Amino acid sequence: MPDDWQNNNQKKYPLIIVFDRQNSRSHNHIIHTIDYLTASEQMPRAIIISIESDNSRRISEAKSPISSKSGKAHLNEKYLFNEIINLAESKFKASQFRVLIGHSWYGHFTTSMFTKNINNLSAVIVFDPFFKQKNVSLIDSISTLNNIKIKHTKYFRYSIGRDYPEDYRAIEIVKNKNTNSKINIQGTYFPRAFHNAVPGLGIGEALYDIFEYWSIQQYTFFRPSNKRIDLFAELKNNMINHYGNNLDFSLGVLNGKGWGFYNEAEYLKAIKIWNVLINQYPSFSEAYLYIIEAQQQLKLDTSKTKIKFKESLQLSQYYTQEEKKELLSELK
Repeated sequence: MPDDWQNNNQKKYPLIIVFDRQNSRSHNHIIHTIDYLTASEQMPRAIIISIESDNSRRISEAKSPISSKSGKAHLNEKYLFNEIINLAESKFKASQFRVLIGHSWYGHFTTSMFTKNINNLSAVIVFDPFFKQKNVSLIDSISTLNNIKIKHTKYFRYSIGRDYPEDYRAIEIVKNKNTNSKINIQGTYFPRAFHNAVPGLGIGEALYDIFEYWSIQQYTFFRPSNKRIDLFAELKNNMINHYGNNLDFSLGVLNGKGWGFYNEAEYLKAIKIWNVLINQYPSFSEAYLYIIEAQQQLKLDTSKTKIKFKESLQLSQYYTQEEKKELLSELK
């Protein structure tokens, strides 16, 4: 969970589902990469659900019943959408921005989910997926997406290593023939990378690509040359039109922009930005202290803001009790 998540506010977060948690080496690398990019403000804070499988069962979990009598992909699909995603939304307040990440057989499964449930997913990242099994060609299924009509961009990112050059050539042909501007297909080939090395090599670039548009929007707002408060709403609308879902700007960018205006003596603009920050990150109570500083510079009444600060701090789970005492001591 994001460190600012708490049950007593309605803030929603993107959902990332990672398969094959039992493979601790690649799984931990994927999680750490998400953490790294989030801390670097290259992707928004997200809820992550990792699903463990079993080596004796994972192949049948990913196989279609039309390919094998033991195939349970159709049941796995119901488990994913009816149970896991429902749980994430009802209990953890996940948004409808959903990313699936899968390797090998689960790369095959998540690819099939992209082709079958594209309206219910935002992005899929796959590593060395098996594009073909008996009676199933995901290459053909991906090709048919060229003809569908959708309003928002959907991302399919793949990384393929030395073991599957034919799959790489096949998906590259599909990518190059794709003319659907809303189906964003890109991938990377690692011609000397072994199968189990591919997730570690591909995850960073794939996540960066998916959230590059988000990063561009928020840094367009953050850049020093931007003096327009109203640009925030415009850029947020850009993201909703692009992704089909709201993705909040990072806490650091909003706070930094507030201080940028404050340091230029644009105190009213600073106050507006910090109010936006509080709206998007309700547990970040100290923003009220910054608003009070700006109000004092303008010789405005701070009494109502002080009350809001104390109420927010009492409810916030973002701070330890010691940190709360320290913040209260800063109240002037």
